Amino acid sequence: MYLKPILTIFTLVLLLSINSRTFSQSEVLYDGEELYYEVDYSFLNIGWAKFNTDKVPGKENFFITKAKLKSNTSLPIVDVDYDFISEIELKNGKMIPHKFTAYQYKDGKKSTLITIFNHDSAFISLYITGYDGNVEVDTKIPTSTVFQDGLSIFYYARYNTPKTRTEYVPVIMHTDTSIMKIDFNNAKTDVEISEIDYDIASVYLEGFSYFKAVFGLTGDFSGWFSDDEARIPLKAKLQVEIGSITLELKSWKHGSWQPPRY
Repeated sequence: MYLKPILTIFTLVLLLSINSRTFSQSEVLYDGEELYYEVDYSFLNIGWAKFNTDKVPGKENFFITKAKLKSNTSLPIVDVDYDFISEIELKNGKMIPHKFTAYQYKDGKKSTLITIFNHDSAFISLYITGYDGNVEVDTKIPTSTVFQDGLSIFYYARYNTPKTRTEYVPVIMHTDTSIMKIDFNNAKTDVEISEIDYDIASVYLEGFSYFKAVFGLTGDFSGWFSDDEARIPLKAKLQVEIGSITLELKSWKHGSWQPPRY
């Protein structure tokens, strides 16, 4: 079985993070950052996601980012268990992914997807090893632009320069290319999360995914992000196969960061 689509609802939610100025690398790509989210369908918890960022020692502008995505094991209708790793470089103000690795776990076995971005040669290499250990995919995709992977796009949006326009972001989905529409409008508002007892200053954005991802995510999505230099994703609502779901920030490690008051 092939590894399922890699751009998940979690990374999709975390895209929405631009405001009216350029943020420092040290706040968006923050060495030692850890963000933990829970995913709910109505009042039912269906899973969680954890994101980590670490600077590569000895390389000023290289980072290793990781994500763990897992469904609630008490719910047999949902089966999600992924590990993602993305190696990212900041170069000339651009977010450049170099390698993306995804592991999917099922019944004690592991399937692996490796995506290597050969920027100098203008192609992307894709490899999939199935649960039985056999190579199922070994292919190349020619490219004429910089594509984001399912995890680097989280950091791409948080770091990127200010935009007040609709943008179509190229992404690699499984073994093919796709796009995500993001409506950047710098709409400032307040939002509540259960871990904080005051209204949080945030930026609200919307978008549309032209593919189907984990939990059946497809179509419209929206989210709230901290209105400060860290641009921490706080909350999001998304459409999936089973209906509307909500993601919410539950814990964080980002220096002394606390959600800004509205």
